[in-house]
Amino acid sequence: MKAKSMHYSKNGNAVQIAGRLGEIYRCVSDQIPPAYPCESEKIIFIGIDTDKKIEKPVVDFCKDLTPQRAKNVAFYVVSGTGNISELDAVKSTLKANGVNVAGDTLVIRVKHSLFSKGKVTDADIETAVKWAADLVENKLAD
Repeated sequence: MKAKSMHYSKNGNAVQIAGRLGEIYRCVSDQIPPAYPCESEKIIFIGIDTDKKIEKPVVDFCKDLTPQRAKNVAFYVVSGTGNISELDAVKSTLKANGVNVAGDTLVIRVKHSLFSKGKVTDADIETAVKWAADLVENKLAD
């Protein structure tokens, strides 16, 4: 299966998950914006670290996706707040471009403190792996 595991991560949390998905699906794990454009991908997993808004590089990357570049996109968000309301606009853009948004967004909550950002655990990474496996088996458009 042709796939990519992309991430936009200021805290490094989405990087860990993207790397693990890249290993499992034997695909490129790259940051957004990527070094090379996506072409003919069956699925792109997009991981975002955010507590506030979806950053412009992610929005711009998704605006440029078409069915020729990616048939399916699946999102996971690592967040202290779990607020992902801005992602709806990004998903609408993808759908308008003819790209399938596969499944529900996985939200991984990490606890922040006043002095440090939260970190994903091995259990969080395993949750993401199971989520991705379910998508690949059951929710991809051909």
